[in-house]
Amino acid sequence: MDYIFKHYPADKYAKLYPKGYEKTLEGKILYKLLNRGLLIIGLAILISVVIAMQLGNIQLKNLDALPFAYGMLQAIPFLMLEVSAIKQFKLMRNLDVQTKRHADLSPRSVFNYLSAARLLSAVAMFFVCIFVMLSLNDFNISSDILVLVGSMLLCNGLFVGLGYVLLRGKKLDPHQSPKDRHTMISAVFRSYTSVSILVSMFFIINRCAEHYSIDNWEPLINSLYWQSVVLLSTGAMLKLTTPKEVNFEVYKNTIPNNN
Repeated sequence: MDYIFKHYPADKYAKLYPKGYEKTLEGKILYKLLNRGLLIIGLAILISVVIAMQLGNIQLKNLDALPFAYGMLQAIPFLMLEVSAIKQFKLMRNLDVQTKRHADLSPRSVFNYLSAARLLSAVAMFFVCIFVMLSLNDFNISSDILVLVGSMLLCNGLFVGLGYVLLRGKKLDPHQSPKDRHTMISAVFRSYTSVSILVSMFFIINRCAEHYSIDNWEPLINSLYWQSVVLLSTGAMLKLTTPKEVNFEVYKNTIPNNN
């Protein structure tokens, strides 16, 4: 954000700040404060757990829910960021006064944005996960297996639905160049497939830990899982959509500023 504020100021690139510079700056500060607060909370939890374990007041196997709870807390700033982005794009479309509309002739096939090998890897891991879970349960379909499979279907179904809307739905950013839109969709699809593969791997490892009675490692596995989700989901976006490669000229003022 600092790079954008410096090189693309609001007085020259007003379309980039539909809520105004001050509101955008407030959002950046809030996001930074939330993440720093979560870091402090995380360190405090870690120190407290280590001390409690050293004193013998708690065991690692009793902390299964802790990584999940902290993972949910970590997701709050990202969720707020996504909601803010959706509202900003909506405001951009409302403020878009172009009288001449340009048809977007970008490709609508998922394979224009994602390699077949990557998509097939995600699908293959889904079925491998189901096979492993069934084999560890002697191929008996229990309620636990149904819940896990249902969770995987919901997760991957969400990715498919979001991907379909992104590919076939209305263009969120009315000013975005075709090249930047292609890069953005590619990054999102890579993020979806990475998380999908990670979810399958997590369920496999989780069931193996339960089957082979190594539950003591479960909190560590859960913690590594949540950190990996954050790194893979945001890492793909940050790696492919660096500010220096985005065409910000489309947000430049088209009407001279009379102030």
